[in-house]
Order: sequence, then C-alpha cells, then structure tokens
Amino acid sequence: MLHLREEIASRSIRSIQRTHTDDRYDDEEAQIAAQSPRTESSPRVTFSTPTADAPASDDSSQTRSATDDDTDAEAVERSARQFCCNTTTSQPETNVSFAPQASSSNLTRSATKTPSQTLEAVYSTGQYKAALRLDILSVQSFMAGIYIAMAGQIFLSVGGGVLGAGLFSAGLLGVVLTSGELFTGDALVFVAALLGGRVKASSVARNWTVSWCVNFVGCLAWAFVIGYASDALQDLGKAEYAVAVAEKKAGQTFLGTFLKGIAANFMVCVGVWQATCAEEVSGKVLALWFPITGFVASGFDHCIANQFFFPLGMFLGADVTVGNMFLKLLAATMGNIVGGGFFVGAVYWYVFDSMQSVQQLKSRIRTGLRTSLALRSSLGLSRK
Repeated sequence: MLHLREEIASRSIRSIQRTHTDDRYDDEEAQIAAQSPRTESSPRVTFSTPTADAPASDDSSQTRSATDDDTDAEAVERSARQFCCNTTTSQPETNVSFAPQASSSNLTRSATKTPSQTLEAVYSTGQYKAALRLDILSVQSFMAGIYIAMAGQIFLSVGGGVLGAGLFSAGLLGVVLTSGELFTGDALVFVAALLGGRVKASSVARNWTVSWCVNFVGCLAWAFVIGYASDALQDLGKAEYAVAVAEKKAGQTFLGTFLKGIAANFMVCVGVWQATCAEEVSGKVLALWFPITGFVASGFDHCIANQFFFPLGMFLGADVTVGNMFLKLLAATMGNIVGGGFFVGAVYWYVFDSMQSVQQLKSRIRTGLRTSLALRSSLGLSRK
C-alpha cells in the first residue's frame, strides 16, 4: 500500500514537471512568433500531455514513462526547429527596385548595323525613293536644295576655311535626317539598288532627273532671296568672297572639275554610308561630320553646292556666263556619279551582295535566252 502511494506521488510530480516544461516551450514559441512574423502556411505546434488519472500499466509502460521526458523534449525541439525554418523560408522574396528596367530588346540592340545590314538598308531606301509620288519627290528635292544652299550660305558667311567646312555639314545632316532627295546621295542609293536588282533603270533615270533639276530650283531660290535680296552677305562684308568663289570654280578645266567631283561625292557618300550604318542621331552626326568637313576644306566640287555658288556669284556681279556655269555643273555631276555611285555604291554591292545578285542576273539571262529561242522556233514553225 505504501509502495502504491509512493508511485502515485512520483507520477504526480512528473506530471507537474511536464506541465512546467510545456509552459516553458509555449513561452519560447510565443517569443519565436514575436521575433519572426508567421505566414498563413506556417505550421502550428501543439503539445499533448498525459493526465494524472491515467491507469497504471505493466512494467514496460513504467519503463516507457521513464523516457517520456527525453522523448518529449526531442519532439519539442524538432517541432520548434521546423517552426522556425517554416516561418523563415515561407517569406516571399521581393526585390524592390525603383530603377527603370531595360527590356531585353534594348539590351541586345547594337549601336551600328553590320556592313551587310547597311547594304540592305540602302536597298530599302532605294525602293522607297523609287516608289515616291512625283509631288513628294519634287518637294523633298526642293528642300534638299534649300539645305545645301543654307550650308553654302553659312560657309560664305564665316569666310570659308576650316570653320566654314565644319559648319557646312549642317546641310547634309538636314538632308539625311529628313530623308531628302539630294542628287549626290541618290547616286549611291540607286546604283547599289539597281545592281542589287531592287529598282529598275527607269526609276533611276526618273529620280536623278527630278532631284537634280529641283535641287537646282531650291538652290536658286535661296541664292536669290536670302543670299542676294536680303543683303546678308553684304552686311557681313562677304559679298566679294562669294564672287571670288564663283569665278574660281568657273575658271577650272572640265577635267579638273570632273576629278574634284569624283573626290567630293566619294567623301559625301562615305559619310552617307556611315550615317546609314549608325542607329542613333549622335552617331549619324559624327559619321557625316568628318568626311563632309574634309571634302569642303579640300575645295572639291559638289554639283548641288555649285548650283548655289554659281548663281549667287552671278547675282553679285561675278564674271561667269550661263554656258560656262552649266558646263562646269555637267563636269561636277559626272564626277559625282562616278565617285558616289561606283566607288561607293557599286563597290559595296560587289563586296557584300555580288554573288547572289550575279546568280540572279545569270538566271534572268538564261530565262531570256530560252524565251527568245522558243519564240524563234515557234516563228520558224509558223512560217513553214
């Protein structure tokens, strides 16, 4: 009887100790929950404790009850560890960034085109220009003449030299950024597009004729209204310089003007090619500035620029005849076609697209020969 009482007392003590242990872990759980915010998915740890009224069992149950404290302590430790891990890993990871995120297309975009892509862009430009309505072609050609005359006015206003050559690039930049129809630039575009099979010869003749003539109209309009009637150059004391420039160009030989025309439009079309290669406006400005400055500073002959210098000098009293003016314009025009059309347009067509175009040309020739032979045979049979 005494032994039974001692056993009941010891069980009661163990139960009280277990209750205190559970209360301690409950406090620790509350502290963990306060330090680490719980999410809805966090597990809730619950504990169960045996009551003191549990019936007595055999010797094996007594042995098991002796190890209950260690087992419960390990379970509580595992549950608490799992609880801490769950509350930590279940937090959603959010990266807050207020900087603008660049799209993948912008990250992969190149600042320049490859040479082959530049040639394709030249082809597309030629197709666009060939499809222009006559009124749009005329307006764009007139504006291109205005831009070049504006550049010539700036050149004369500062007295030429390196400064005037550097500022002359403003005219070509205006033409390029507005897709103007400048004859010298179209020499590059249409020769390449014609050799590449993208435009017809009739489109080339139409564009060159309209652009050359209407460029001349634009230059004449600026030369008379701004250069002469406004007295702008007289106010700056540069009228005599304009006369000297016109007389000097008129006094050159035909061959000299032709050769200078080759050099001038070679440099202009190199600048146009580089500007086409560039994707950004800043790149186009730099690509145009150096070759344009170089050709003006070298004194080369650009036929559209001469369409401004000759009439303006004649308005101001230069000793230049109309016949001599057109003769030197013809020489400069021929040189511009060779320098821009063949030494730039044809060369880069040959380098980057000649094989495919030559194969297409051979195919067209074979098709034409077969068609002609078929026609001849059919005509011979019909005669018989």
